[in-house]
Parts: sequence; structure tokens; C-alpha cells
Amino acid sequence: MFHHEADYPTAVTSADNEGLRSGFQWCIDHMKDGDHLTVWTHLKGNLGNNKLLEQFVSSHHSVNHITARGGAYLGDPGPVLMAWADPNDIAKFLRFNGNQIRALCVISWDEKRLQPWVSAEQPELLGDTSAWQEQTQALDPVVEEGMKSLTLRINHNNTIAAGSEKDDVVSMLLALHDAGYALDGPTLAGWAIAHGWTGGNPAQLEKYVQAIQRGSRPRVRRGYGLATWTT
Repeated sequence: MFHHEADYPTAVTSADNEGLRSGFQWCIDHMKDGDHLTVWTHLKGNLGNNKLLEQFVSSHHSVNHITARGGAYLGDPGPVLMAWADPNDIAKFLRFNGNQIRALCVISWDEKRLQPWVSAEQPELLGDTSAWQEQTQALDPVVEEGMKSLTLRINHNNTIAAGSEKDDVVSMLLALHDAGYALDGPTLAGWAIAHGWTGGNPAQLEKYVQAIQRGSRPRVRRGYGLATWTT
């Protein structure tokens, strides 16, 4: 319940000049009358680390610059270019801006970290696409069905770090683990972001998987058998 998958186009582009220009043009092509294009960076000073990106922001009146440190709220609807973002950055940004986004293009930095989201989201590939030739292995069908059922069950407005949402998530992960299914934290988090999980919940999901892989069994108040998630 209470989840929303992206209904806007997505793209990922390389961090070289060719990729940046392709990302700029892709975002411009997805603008509508009255739109502003928004460039996101972690910090205000990050913009100065790339002269081409800095020039693009400063030379266009319809381009806004926002930062994660400043809250990263969109002031105007339109396409968004996220510079050097990882999946957790994407999830946090989407939590409060999903309805304002016309299109989303991510400038890659750590391709290994971004790969699970790219494999699950299947964005348009721009610039140098060589980093995306090897896709993350697809989820086992049973694991994917469990994730789909969980996505529909939990309230995505709440944190999965506590309460009934934690019970549901941890129970599903433990049931899959105990049944012998392999779990990979980054892959599950990437899938989750591509299917409407936002805020800190994908990162928390990954933490649960890592804990279970280490042999820990996070406490829950109630549990569910595997059949609950696959029927």
C-alpha cells in the first residue's frame, strides 16, 4: 500500500563530457512549457568540481541547482539531473519530489554501486555505456514474488526500521533465507528503489540483508511463513 513507481522516463549517463552533454540534452528534450530543469548535487561546492556542469547551470535561466544538504526539494516541476548520485541518494530524493519530476537522469560515478538500480530500473543509457554491459543477476522468481508482495503490504510512508513494517520486512527476508534462497543487499535495494521504495527504507533493507548474511536474526514481534509471500 501507499507506494508509487515512477511514471516518468529515466536515464543514466557517464560522467565524461560526452555523457554530461548527452544528459543535458536528454533533460532539455523532456521539458514542457513552464518547466525548470533542476540539477542536484550533494553539496553546493560540488558544482565547482566540474566546469561543464557549472557552466550549464549558470548560463541557463531555467536551470535550478539544489543540494542534498539543503533538503533537495524541487522548487519547480521539470526534469532532474542528479550529479554523481548513488541509489540511496535517489531513494531519499524521490521521497518528497516524485510528483514534481518530469524525467530523471543520473550522472554515474560509482558504477558498481549504481549497477543494481540500473539493472532493475532499466533507464535509457547515455554517453559511454560500456559500464552497463554486464547486468546485475536477476532476482530469483521466488525472491522477486516475495519483494512484490512486501511492496504491496507495507506502508511506504513509514520507516521499516521499527513497528509492523520491520516485522513484515524482516520476516520475509528470514523466511527466504531459511528456505535457502540467496539474498544480495545491493540487488534488493536497487530493485526496491525501482519499484517505489523511497527515503531511507532501501538502505535499511540492505542493512537487514547484511545482518542476516552475518548470521544475525533481527528480532520481530511476529513472523510469516514463506507461503504468505508467494501466494
